Amino acid sequence: MKTPIFNIHDLILLLTLAVCVLLVIFQWLLSKQKAIASHLLSGFFVCVGASALCNLWLWNDYIGLDSGLAKMMLSLGLVTAVVGKSIYLYLYVVSITRANFSLRLKDSMHLLHLFVLLGWILLGGLDSDRLRYLPNSHTDLTLRLTGFVWHYLKFLPVVYAFAAALEIYRYKQQLKEFYSSLSLQGPYWLLLLTLGFALNWLWSLVVHLLGQTVSFSIADSFGIFDNYITFLLVNALFVYSLLYAHQLLETKDKPKEKEVAVAVEISPEAIARIRNTMEKHQLYLKQNLNIEDFARQVGIHYREVSNIINKEFNTNFFEFVNEYRVNKAKQMLLDPQCSTMTILDILLESGFNSKSSFHRFFKRYTGMSAAEFRKQHPL
Repeated sequence: MKTPIFNIHDLILLLTLAVCVLLVIFQWLLSKQKAIASHLLSGFFVCVGASALCNLWLWNDYIGLDSGLAKMMLSLGLVTAVVGKSIYLYLYVVSITRANFSLRLKDSMHLLHLFVLLGWILLGGLDSDRLRYLPNSHTDLTLRLTGFVWHYLKFLPVVYAFAAALEIYRYKQQLKEFYSSLSLQGPYWLLLLTLGFALNWLWSLVVHLLGQTVSFSIADSFGIFDNYITFLLVNALFVYSLLYAHQLLETKDKPKEKEVAVAVEISPEAIARIRNTMEKHQLYLKQNLNIEDFARQVGIHYREVSNIINKEFNTNFFEFVNEYRVNKAKQMLLDPQCSTMTILDILLESGFNSKSSFHRFFKRYTGMSAAEFRKQHPL
């Protein structure tokens, strides 16, 4: 950066820092999500704010550091903040999408990234002057070490952000194994936000790599864009944590490999019991039916029910139940006694609790909307 801290590009870093401090306070006061998720999100905000402060201090020519210790502390602080925000974002996503999540010893393995980078900083003496590639501050060895550190710092957040996005995708698939009616709005927005961070950090990585071939001024101009997007995404994530995070449905942990290995062979009787229970008792009419409630009616463990639906019916519980609901809706649309009912009445009577889900499934199984189906089959 080539202008005093009061230019607009530096102000966005100061605003990011200030907002992150406020968001941590608001998170403690307003959060409705479980404590561990709130702590992890607060840690993420702290690291993003610290990263903004370190970048402001590192690249601004008008904020000088005279002490060698201060220059080293700035390098260590920047590394810690970047690694921290990557790990905290990933663990936050995991904490709100996995049932009974708790930090375990193996989670501390994520800190290996931090130890590696801090080791390189200390052993190579990579203070803030060397991170900035100031003239006469490098030897051939420290130049290579600095390049390695920057590559690591730019690449690591991208990996963690996309890993978090993958966790959300898996979570959405698991929801369909356990619930017959669900709103994917919460997971959808979480996925968008996480992909936003992933793409933002990917942009930062691309700009960093371009900086190896284009002039510093051009790379710096592109890199400034990253600060603005970060500011917007941080605020959006906070809003999400207040509105949606505590509403996410829980899934059950998948069975361990040993449990899968000893699972009994699927019997025709079990398949028939699943089909007959659903049809005889019309359980699909229960809007909030989940696989555990259904399994209790069948008299089979929910994991075995899920396994049978996956393998024998070639679908998941969500799709399995909603196909029955569509068939019920079709029957009602063809029934003269239901001719005065609106499509909204029919979708609710057939077990759906969402118009969007009803229209999506009805069109998938019939190739047309419910209104078109009714017109083609006048009573």
